[in-house]
Order: sequence, then C-alpha cells, then structure tokens
Amino acid sequence: MVAADLMKTDVVTLAPDDTISQAAELLTAYEHSMIPVIDDEGRLVGMMTEMDVLALALPSSVDGLASLRYLPRCYGLRNLNSDELREVTVGDVMRTDDLVSVTEDELAAEAALVIMRNNLPQLPVVRDGKLVGRICRKALIMELVNPSLGVTCHP
Repeated sequence: MVAADLMKTDVVTLAPDDTISQAAELLTAYEHSMIPVIDDEGRLVGMMTEMDVLALALPSSVDGLASLRYLPRCYGLRNLNSDELREVTVGDVMRTDDLVSVTEDELAAEAALVIMRNNLPQLPVVRDGKLVGRICRKALIMELVNPSLGVTCHP
C-alpha cells in the first residue's frame, strides 16, 4: 500500500497572501488542525496550523512562550492593534522550516512514520513539489492498524 491509496485529494488550501482571518475561518469550518499553503503554481510552500493562529492570541509576556518552536514568526504580533492584526497574512505566520511531505509512491508505513516522528495530524502528499493530496492519521489507523487488531473503525 502506498500514499496514493490512502490520500484524499479534496484538500483545503491557503495562499501566502490570504489573511489570518481567512485561515482561522478555514481551520474551524473544516475542523482541520493544519492547512497546506500553496503558491500560484500549486507548490507546497508552508503549513498554517491552529497553533500559529492561537499564538496570535497569546500575550507576549507569558513565561516560557519564547521557547515554543512555532513562535519566532508570530511572537510579538499580538501587540498589534486589531486593524493591524487583520492585515497579517498567512505568509507572515506560516511554518516553512519544518515542512514535511511524502510523494504518492511512498509506502503507507513510511507515511505513518513521518506522521509519528513529526507529531502531525495529517501529511501533505506531493508530486514534483505540487500538492496532490493529504493523508490523515485516521486513514492510517483505519487501513494499517485496525486490520491488524481485528477491530472496526467508524468514520
């Protein structure tokens, strides 16, 4: 079994010039904890997560906040007034440095390892750098774990 066998192709995406308000709407409307960010050519350029949006709501004076790995791009943005904050774009906040993905022909077990190693709820699937789908943990559990355990998973 390969990634293409498990991926969903109806992927909700964002663009770097989308606003944080648009990102928050999509994150809540689709109940995803992360959304891929793609450029005009469909290339995966980043990920926008719930944590990135939540970081904007945290005051910059919280102890230990600076040690959180996702904060360097977001830290201090909370100090903006609400009009300025509405102008912050996905590109200002998205994660780019720890971006991971798999290709369509990657073994499903390898995709599961990537998800586990990086503690991801889902994993982008790419072809020639362009986003073609996503694999979520639930799909991996249903297809890889449940048959081994002999249990039924209800979607």
